[in-house]
This record gives sequence, structure tokens and C-alpha cells, in this order.
Amino acid sequence: MNIEIADRLQQLRKKNGLSQEELASRIGVSRQAVSKWERAEASPDTDNLVLLSQLYGVSLDELLKTGSIHLPEKGVSLKKEDYSGGGAKLPEMFPDKYTDKEIYPQKKISPEKAGQENIPSDDGIKTSAARPARESRYERAMYKFETGLESGMDKLGTKIEKSMDKLSDSMDNFQNGTTTGKKGLSLFDKTFPLMICAAFAFMTMIGLVHPGWTVFLLIPLYYTFMSAVRKKNPMIFCYPVLCAFVYFSIGGICDQIFRPWSDNWYGLMWLIFLTIPLYYTGYFAVKKRNPMIFCYPVLALMFYIGIGIFLSFLSVRISERWFAVAWIPFLISIPFYYIVISHFRNKRKQADAC
Repeated sequence: MNIEIADRLQQLRKKNGLSQEELASRIGVSRQAVSKWERAEASPDTDNLVLLSQLYGVSLDELLKTGSIHLPEKGVSLKKEDYSGGGAKLPEMFPDKYTDKEIYPQKKISPEKAGQENIPSDDGIKTSAARPARESRYERAMYKFETGLESGMDKLGTKIEKSMDKLSDSMDNFQNGTTTGKKGLSLFDKTFPLMICAAFAFMTMIGLVHPGWTVFLLIPLYYTFMSAVRKKNPMIFCYPVLCAFVYFSIGGICDQIFRPWSDNWYGLMWLIFLTIPLYYTGYFAVKKRNPMIFCYPVLALMFYIGIGIFLSFLSVRISERWFAVAWIPFLISIPFYYIVISHFRNKRKQADAC
């Protein structure tokens, strides 16, 4: 390729603020191909030239013009008589069997859409310009991954936006009382956060900053509990916050009364957080009458670790033996649970079918 065209491609890329990697991803080629174009070691094919003209918003004649050849203003023509000067160099640019067909640049498109346009091929069949036939399997895989990731993030953003809109509507309905038939929030509901702040200030004055700070956890607990009761849906209740409130508040009280109790509490009762998946899976298991939904492995793990830690307070030797041996029956109980539940469910289905 002519060195002047190569320099022009490099100038246009930098003018549009694109790196070689970004340009390659826009038009669906490798970065090495772009690098070879700009070093005049290779020439872009017709499809890529059209893509470059669309991406940069210039005509093909501006893209390919050199100092010895003057291209027409309306586009790139394959008629020899349309060119003045440099006639001897025309065979280097065009084949001997040229036609009267003229190629005009498409409308200017944004860089974001340039890699997504379908460009008509010579046989009239539209092919994806972002997936040239000569690209390697790795490049095709990377392209699919990038486009899939971008599409997935767009869908995720749309879902989050819709969820936020639903949450906003739910809060408006809760405040206006439209879902419950009531007039709206009571005076206690409106002033509850202020009362929590006052309670924290009082506990700070008497030297109980810890566990006094845990009273702020009562705010989400109160409102989610009230909403769960009104809508008769336990899933609305913020159970993880309840676990945190119980764990830190009781631990803080033990700190103030008798510190050895506090050490034992924090060492053992962190297992309360393992009840979070049990709460949610247990609700769905009861609602759908399907014990297979229940997260039994977490329950087995909680009992195994909990009993072992409790035994360590009594005797370190007994606790070591427990951890060394008891994992076997607990591990076996996990597949046993699902096999038994599945067996009886299949029996019930066969009985219902009969």
C-alpha cells in the first residue's frame, strides 16, 4: 500500500482518538492488521475501506487520494476518464477488468455503531462487517465474548433500572397507603428514625457507644417488618440485618458486663450468619412444598462447626476428636438427605399419576 495512504490512516485514527486496539474492535479485525496498514505492509480490502470511511466520516476518495492521483468529489469512480494525472499508476490501484460501477461513501455513523453495521457484499448478500472471514478462531471467540459481555451488561443495567423504578413506586405506595387502603404513614412511622438517633445520643452520653450503634439497624428492620406483615411476604423482611443486630448487640452487651462471655459469644455465634441462606431457602421450600430447595448442606456445616466450637470450650481434646471424625457422618448425610427426599417425591408423583 502507498505510504501516503498509510500515513493518512494513522492520522485519521489519532484524530478520532482511537488506539489501534479500539479501531480493530470497531471494524472487526486484529490489531496486527491495523498496524500493518499504517506501516504500508498490507492494504485493507474493500469492506474494511468502506468501514473506515464510515467510521471517520470521510469519503473513500479522501481516504485513498495521493499526490499523483486526483479523485472525483462525488466518490470513488472506476472510470479511468474521471481521473486526471497519474494515469500510469491506475493499474496499480484498479484491476484491468474495471466496470462503470461507482462506490460512494455511506452516511456518517458513530464509532460505536461502525462495528455493528451490515455491509452489502459484491454478490448482494449482507455480511457482518465486524466478523471478517479471515479472522482467527481466537479473534472470533474474543469478539463473541466482548459483544456478549456488552449485551449482558446492557440487559443488567436495564433490569436494575426497572427494579429501582419498582422500588420507588413501592415506597410511594407505602407512604401514600395505596396498597393497604390506609391513609398513609403513621406519626410513629415518620418519626421512628429520629427516635433512633435520640436513643443513640443517650447511649453515647452514658458511655455505651458500643453496642449503642446497633440501634441504627432497627430502622431497616422496622420498615421491612411492617411491609412484610402488610403484604404477607416474609421475603421482604431484612433477615441478614437481624442477624447482624443480634450478633453485635449481644456481643457488645457481653463486652460491658463480662468480657470472657464476649469472647465465647463472638467465637461461637458468628454461625448465626449461616442461617441467612437457611431462612430464604426454607421459606421457598415451604411455599412450594419442595424440600429439595432447602439448603441442607449449610445446615449440616453449621451443626458440625458449632458443636465442635462448643466442645472446645469444655475440652480441647474432645473438640479435636470431634473435628477429626464427625465430618464423615455429616458429609454422608448431605447426599442421603437429597436421595431420600427425591425418592419420596418420585413415589408421590407415581401415586398421583395412578
